[in-house]
Amino acid sequence: MARKSVIACVVLTVLLALTVYAYMNVEALYEDLHQRYIELKEERDSLASQYNDLSQQYATLLEQLENLSESYSELREAYQQLLEKTNITAPAITAINDREYHIKALELINRANESIYIIMYAAKYDEDDPIDPANDLIRALAAAHERGVGVHVILDEEPRYNEDTMNYLVSEGINVTYDSGGVRTHCKLVVIDGYIVLIGSHNWTESALSYNHETSLLIKSEPLAELEIRYFNTIWAEATG
Repeated sequence: MARKSVIACVVLTVLLALTVYAYMNVEALYEDLHQRYIELKEERDSLASQYNDLSQQYATLLEQLENLSESYSELREAYQQLLEKTNITAPAITAINDREYHIKALELINRANESIYIIMYAAKYDEDDPIDPANDLIRALAAAHERGVGVHVILDEEPRYNEDTMNYLVSEGINVTYDSGGVRTHCKLVVIDGYIVLIGSHNWTESALSYNHETSLLIKSEPLAELEIRYFNTIWAEATG
């Protein structure tokens, strides 16, 4: 009987020890989980706060976008109305650099249908040079005149070689004159068919068309062409009046 009591006490002691150990482990686990819960709650609260801030920023940006979209629509409508009232179209502008000029100018002259107005400081016609690109342009004027295009040319009187060009154009029946005496006309201007303007630094010489660094602009604009034709006529009147 005493033996059984001892065994029972031992068993109870072991069970009690196991229970205490288990409780301590559970308590430690609980503390860990509770601490983790607190950390996760703080992290969630922080994320929720950031979300609210971002939501407010998004709402503000969305409102700004809507206002800008409305303003853009109003400005676009006003711009279209202005274009309709003034009949303005943006000019097409292309840069023509170095040797590109010879190719483009020759193409434009060959395609001219109505008129060509030219003011050129230097235009050198050299009939003995078969590869001079200036000859191509000057002869293209004669061909344009031959097919019925009105060709009008003003040259500066100073470069001596302009005289050969003048004589050639006169022989082809083209309207050509020197500028008025005592005035240097340094323009390099070509106006074709009342809407194409080629203007820049290119003279009609082999050096300018083949070797120099030169730049010009090709502008398609009726208002600009009209202004330059009026300018041409002013210089023509001064030279021939």
